[in-house]
Formats: sequence, C-alpha cells, structure tokens
Amino acid sequence: MNDIMNKLLTALAALAVMVSCGNSDEPKQEESILTVTTKSLSFDYSGGTQTVNVVSSIDPGINCKDSWLTVTKGEYLDKNVQLTIVAATNTTSSARKGNVSINGDKKTITIEVTQGVLDYPLEVDKTSLSFTYAGGGAAVTASSTSEVTISGGADWCKATAGKQGEDRKTEITVLAGPNLSGASRSTSFTIKCGAESKTVDVTQPALGAIAAAAATALTQDAVYDMFKMGWNLGNQMDANSNGVASETVWGNKKATQATFNGVKAAGYSSVRIPVTYLGHIGDGPAYVLDSKWIDRVAEIVGYAEKAGLKAIINIHHDGADSNYWLSIKDAVSNSTKNAAIKLEIFAIWTQIAEKFKDKGDFLVFESFNEIHDGGWGWSDAFKANPDAQYRILNEWNQVFVDAVRATGGNNATRILGLPGYCANPGFTITGFKMPDGHTSGNRIMVAVHDYDPYDYTLNKDDKGNCLYNQWGHTAQAGKAPSDKEESLVKTFEDLKAAFPDKGMPLYLGEMGCSNRSGDIAIAFQKYYLEYFCKALADRKIPFFLWDNGAAGSGPETMGYINHATGAFVSETTKMLVETMVKAVTTTDPSYTLQSVYNTAPVF
Repeated sequence: MNDIMNKLLTALAALAVMVSCGNSDEPKQEESILTVTTKSLSFDYSGGTQTVNVVSSIDPGINCKDSWLTVTKGEYLDKNVQLTIVAATNTTSSARKGNVSINGDKKTITIEVTQGVLDYPLEVDKTSLSFTYAGGGAAVTASSTSEVTISGGADWCKATAGKQGEDRKTEITVLAGPNLSGASRSTSFTIKCGAESKTVDVTQPALGAIAAAAATALTQDAVYDMFKMGWNLGNQMDANSNGVASETVWGNKKATQATFNGVKAAGYSSVRIPVTYLGHIGDGPAYVLDSKWIDRVAEIVGYAEKAGLKAIINIHHDGADSNYWLSIKDAVSNSTKNAAIKLEIFAIWTQIAEKFKDKGDFLVFESFNEIHDGGWGWSDAFKANPDAQYRILNEWNQVFVDAVRATGGNNATRILGLPGYCANPGFTITGFKMPDGHTSGNRIMVAVHDYDPYDYTLNKDDKGNCLYNQWGHTAQAGKAPSDKEESLVKTFEDLKAAFPDKGMPLYLGEMGCSNRSGDIAIAFQKYYLEYFCKALADRKIPFFLWDNGAAGSGPETMGYINHATGAFVSETTKMLVETMVKAVTTTDPSYTLQSVYNTAPVF
C-alpha cells in the first residue's frame, strides 16, 4: 500500500512541474547581433566618401582616432544604422591606414581603411653639376611617389638624400672635395624610385697654375713696422669643449668693439685672433664650414679693422696634441690619412680665404698653431725621426699657401704666416722649409712662439704655485731658473740669423708670462717682460703677448685686458703693458738693452 502511494505522489509532482513550466510569462532572451556590409574600405589619394551599413541589436558606439578620417553615424532604426566615412586628400608621400571601430552589445567590429598616394613620375631639377677646383656643396631636388635611393658617385663626390617632404620632394646634397689631382675629373650618381631612375653628371676642373705673390719682397723692417707689439685674443674663439669650439666655454665673455678699442688705446698695433673650427666643419669631401661660426670670426675681424689694428687669424686647436682631425701623428704613420688631411686643409682654408678675399692688407692668415704629435718634441717617435714630422708640416704649409693664393683677389698678395714644428724656435730653425713655387715675392713670414724659460713663465710646482717667481742675473739663488738674459738673447740671435738675415721675415705669434702677486715677484715679472720685449725690438722682431683672460696670479693666469670691455684687468697689468710699450716705442738712445739689464730688481 505504501509503495503505491509513493508512486502516485511522484507522478503528481512531475505533472505540477510540467504545468508550471508551460504557463511561464517570462520573455525569451534575444541573441546579440552586430554585422557590417564590409570590413575594409579603400580610397585613392584624393579621398572621398563611402558608406557602411551596420546591423546591431543595440545602438552601436563609433570610435575613430585617425585625423584624416571623418565618421558620421545616421539614425538607428529597426536595428540598422548607416555610417558615412569621409577620407581627406592624402598630401603625404606615403600610403596610410586607419581604423573605424564599431562597438555593439558585447561585440566589436573594426573596419580597416586604406588610402594610396598620388603617383608622381620621378623628376629631378638638375641632370648635371659643375664644381670649381675647390669643390663645395650643391643640391639636387627630386620629385617622386616615394623615398628615393642614391647610388654611384666617387670618393671625391658624394650624394646624400634627405627626408622626403609632404610635397613629395627630396633634397639631395652633393659634396665635392678639392681637385688637386692635376687633371679634370667627372663622375655621376643615379637617383632611383621604384623602376624609375635619373642620372646626374658631375664635372670638376683641376687646380690650375697659381701666380706668384708679388714682385716686391717683404722685408723684416716692413713686418716690424706693421705689427710691432701685438695682443692675442686667447682662449676665446679657440676655446672648445667636447670637440666643439665655443667662444665663451673657457670663461671669457664675448668680445666686443670696446675690446679692440681698448687694445688699441693700450698701445698695441696688432692683434692675433686664434680660431678653432672643431664642431663647425661639415662632412667630407667638401668640409663646408658652419656659416654662423665663420660669420662670428668675420665680425671680430671687423672689430679689429674698425679699431685700426692689424690682425692675424689662424686654425688653432684643431691640431692640438694630434687629438683631432689635424693630426700630424696620424699623417706620419699613414700616407692615405695624410692625403685626406691635406684635402681638408685645402677645403677649409679656401673657404676662409674666400670669406675674407676683399679685406685689405691689415689682415694676415696664419696656417696653424703649435703642430706636434702630442709630445711637444719629446716623443720617442719625434726624437727617432724628426725629419718625418718636419716634412709633413712643410707639406701642410704648402697646401695652405696654395689654397689661399688660388682664391685670387687680395689673397693673391696677402701676407701669410707659417709656423715651424711646435712653433718652437729650435725646431723651426732646424726643420722649416719655405714653400715651393709661387713665393718668389716673399709675402710669407715665419712664425714661432717663445715662453722661455718655461720654468719661470708657465711651469708650476707640486702645490700648484709658480715654480719660480724670480728671473735674471739679480735673482736670489734657488729662486730662479738657470736660463737668464743671455739665453733669451741667444735664441733671438739664432732666429734672426736663420730667417730675417736670409730674407725670410719672422714674428713671435705668442710670448708672455703668468701674472704674479707680491712686490718682489711683480718686480721680476716687469723686468722679464721689459727685457724680453726690448731684446726683440732691437732686432725688429714683432711679437704678440698671449692674453687668455685669466685674472689673478699663478700659473697660466695671463689676463691683461678684459676680453669683453677692453679695460685693463688691474692696475698691475696696466703697469706691465705700459712697460712693454715703453720697450718697443722708446727712441731715446740712452734707453738700451744694457740699460734695462742694469735696472734688474735687487732685494
């Protein structure tokens, strides 16, 4: 009986469930829908409008982050909505892609949009270029659908394509080096874009014969009358850091017209303006100089001209210790490297000479500064074979003279200064050779520097103080170097015999002495400078005081005149400069080198 009852109750429960399910009023859940008529659109370069129909179970969201696409959504009706997609004209040089995202109920569809570019036939604005013997830079403009490639050229002529602009144009820079080969030359390079190509032909004549400088010889008397006592704008345009020259990087403020007016008022007749070009030289083979840098050099030369001063400009620290491009160490060990350096010298000095071609005789070019292999004449390589380095520097001086004279104009007869090895008097006497060819007019001077004795003028002890503070025959024992007055006189006599006496004018491009403090030290400094300058003046050898702008006293403090204002740095430097002027300008016959000697300080 119980079994029958249980079966009956189970059947009734199942029937109740079935009746309950069959009578439910809950709505059925709809399926999520999102479809589009296309998942990709393509426009040509001109752009335009296209539509896409979207079916979505909800009003879809639209997202497009591409600025060249505009998407407008129509009215959402019966699960349908139309999208209007507008593409702007493609003015760039590249095809592009964009995306339109459609966000439905738990679904997202992305439409990829592409657009092509206008097909530009490859065209160039020049199919031939002609350089002068000096080389230089030129530009060719190419129009093309996409980026171009360059092939061909030669080691003396290189072409480089820039970045293509939105106007489909690419500027191609062509650089040609100087042609010192003795024969004209030609090459070509090819510009390609896809299957199209264009050829540009390049020609260049050789450097021709260079006329003699002048028929009238340049005498030592004329050189002395021209320069007498000069001043160096040191640590200024020659200052540099991390391989880049910068006027103020070594602490001096920018030079002004007042600077040179002050120099003139102090009694100087001339100025030497050392210039370093590191970081301002373009790529080879043309080595184009930065226009802003050389314009600043020209501005400073203009200050000197306006002040009524003679001026010398050079290439200075580019050859410092053979650390940079002007490396005699590399040139001696590698003939290919030497040939490359000579081409760069020619290219740079040609540009400098062209910049100043119209300047008068007040301006002199000096080839280099203190060229050496890093050892100042003490390296094993130099001591083993000094003639090898002498020969290289003589070659470089020849290239400098050739480059300047070839530009013509006032440069055909401009006075030129040529330093010997390290600008050291002894090395110059031994190793200097006057350039061949067009120098019969002798518009060339020999340049040396003299800071003798170094232990007095520049050297320091282990505490950073001047090694000696006294000099000369009256100096106290142990407080002065052994080289005294007779050593200076012998150096000057040796220089005079080697050069002026043989018809080769001479000047000291640098000399000077670190400034001292204290009555005794200043008295000996005054005596040293007066004796030094009087000994040179007696031999009619002009000189240029090194002024690095450093105020105070101690090793390498050689500031005499403020580089920005032209005022004396101190009353002491004023007195020292006046003493040097006295040594050069005094005509009283009783004022002699012996009379200066007799006034040496005694303490």
